[in-house]
Amino acid sequence: MNCLVRNLVATGIACAGLMSTLASLPATAADDAVVTADKAVVAALAKGDKAAANKWLDPDFSWIDSEGIMWAKEDAFRGGLKPLVVAGDDIKIIEHKYGKSVVWIQWNQGNKYSARFWVKRPTGWKLLHTTEIASIPKRDFQTVEPTYDIPCNNPCKAVPYKPLTPGEKASLDEWQEQESSQQNWEKHVADNMDQRVVSTYGGASPSKADRIAGMNKRKAANPNAPKVGAAPALWIRTWDFGDAVVMVSVQPTYGDKAYWSSRILAPNESGLWQMMESYHNYILASPVMTATPNQPDLK
Repeated sequence: MNCLVRNLVATGIACAGLMSTLASLPATAADDAVVTADKAVVAALAKGDKAAANKWLDPDFSWIDSEGIMWAKEDAFRGGLKPLVVAGDDIKIIEHKYGKSVVWIQWNQGNKYSARFWVKRPTGWKLLHTTEIASIPKRDFQTVEPTYDIPCNNPCKAVPYKPLTPGEKASLDEWQEQESSQQNWEKHVADNMDQRVVSTYGGASPSKADRIAGMNKRKAANPNAPKVGAAPALWIRTWDFGDAVVMVSVQPTYGDKAYWSSRILAPNESGLWQMMESYHNYILASPVMTATPNQPDLK
């Protein structure tokens, strides 16, 4: 896995038709083809230049905005969507590469985060998916803690999705195992996955080690708390590129709002499929989701 982190200084350049208020991000010697394409598509989308953007957008392109609304490509153009993070002297760009066909790029400016999922197609690099978060320090609603055990039927035992390729099946099997317990979560979340889980509520998460310490602290403080399974998956779609799988799903959280999860799953050096990237983009219009006890067991 290759990780490049660069602070980019915006400079104003003349660009035909570009809005005078839009500062551009110049290319640097360190930029590779995907980062260059990423800057180009952001500029085109900010300008509303459909023809220029379409050069880079995948036919399956989807866009989840900071309100948790998913837009298909044509709807995004009809709605006049603009990128959440466009330019500025404090933008940080991170690039992670997975195998030969998947590149994940994040732009971060303050409390704003944009993750874009680039994939290698026969016609070249295409932008498959983007998800944007304007993080909120704390929830403006009351969550509800379950008072009874909720087993992990979905997603641990069953999900509304049928894997069709070996990569889809392998990644799903390992992800379902990951969701089944803290021990398996620790096994299947990449060890170097620091500051790469981003949530609407709270922004970037702490490191994996800090997250584990927090889990253990909460368990020690309340050892008799109900055992609550992972957030179920109501809808899943994946794209298999052999050495990496892009996964988008909708997950309601028990006692909380539903969210979109946008992930990359890939095998590590030993061949174990792990979760490499994950964005939790909460659906702001979602109600607080509840659960009822005595649910039937999924076989």
